[in-house]
Amino acid sequence: MNPAIRRYEEKDRVAVLQLSQKYASWDSTPTEADIQGFHSSEPDFFLVAELNRRIIGFVYGSESKNVPDEVLRRWKATRVGSVEVLAVEEQYRRRGIATLLLDRLFVVFKGRGIDTVTLTTPADEIGAKELYDKLGFETRGYFLKKKL
Repeated sequence: MNPAIRRYEEKDRVAVLQLSQKYASWDSTPTEADIQGFHSSEPDFFLVAELNRRIIGFVYGSESKNVPDEVLRRWKATRVGSVEVLAVEEQYRRRGIATLLLDRLFVVFKGRGIDTVTLTTPADEIGAKELYDKLGFETRGYFLKKKL
């Protein structure tokens, strides 16, 4: 299995929306307007994995604007990017698709001068955390919530 990793195209909209609705839920699921916004705001950072003319995964990243200088100094960073949404169809997980998508996104980030990447993931997504650990991400904190 060798999926093609390429930039998102408008013809991918329905497939990407379906993947995001099924697999990308965090606190909110991307809508069709979000998908269109991803494409219009940072098309280079919006990538899909295609296998046999079928979209089986996607990633969207963005440049983190307005990062305080103090944070940049502490992180030894000049520009920061963020992985906003990553989804891979369940039957294709643990086959390197997410790694291919992220690696390509990181190449694009580097080409734009981004040298540090952040992301958030749900605590119960153990497989995702294992992937991010394998890719060299370090845990910087915990986001906690409590219903009152």
